[in-house]
This record gives sequence, structure tokens and C-alpha cells, in this order.
Amino acid sequence: MYDCDLQGTDQAHGWITPKMAFVVEKQGEVKVVDGVVLHFNKAPLAAKVLRNDGKRMILKWVVTNAKADSGRTFNNFRYRASISKSSGKVEVTAIPAHFDTGVRATGVCKKRTK
Repeated sequence: MYDCDLQGTDQAHGWITPKMAFVVEKQGEVKVVDGVVLHFNKAPLAAKVLRNDGKRMILKWVVTNAKADSGRTFNNFRYRASISKSSGKVEVTAIPAHFDTGVRATGVCKKRTK
């Protein structure tokens, strides 16, 4: 499991939370847990592993039917995380479907076994 603390989330308008976890299952599958996922999905969400080698793990996942405080609904909010295994640095981006840009935050992840 990677337990992550992110900075710059105040500029992400609530779409990226200050705490995030990536749970790596024995089969290599990864589940994402954060405030956004738990609010809209009610449970950890499976991520697609784009890369997982000795240097880096890159994941993507989609939160569906996300609703902003303004009332606007986003059918798909696309997320991507890149974690450096040597330094623990993480970058998370979140982009609503049909948008060219989104929000991002960076931070540090600690690898935990329990």
C-alpha cells in the first residue's frame, strides 16, 4: 500500500484530496481510496495499471457521475497518478471528460505493509 500526502489540493477545488491511498493486491491489481472515490463510489475503486516496474507505478481510474457543489454533473472524471518508487514523489491529475485541462497536486507516498 502507498499512503500519500498531497499538497496543492486547495487549488484542485475538492477533486483531489490531501490524503490518498493505493492498495496493491497480491495479483498486481490496485485499488484507489480517497475522499472523492469514497464519496461518489462508496467503496475503493479499481485502477488500471499503466506501468509498474522498478522505477515507477503509473495508474489511471475514472470516477463516474461526479457532481460539483455548483450542481454540475461530470459523467467521467479521469484521474492519473504517477509514483516514483525511489523517492515516493507522487503527481495526481484529474481531468473531467471533454475538457483539455484539469487540476493537479503533488506530494509524497510512503510504502506500507500494514
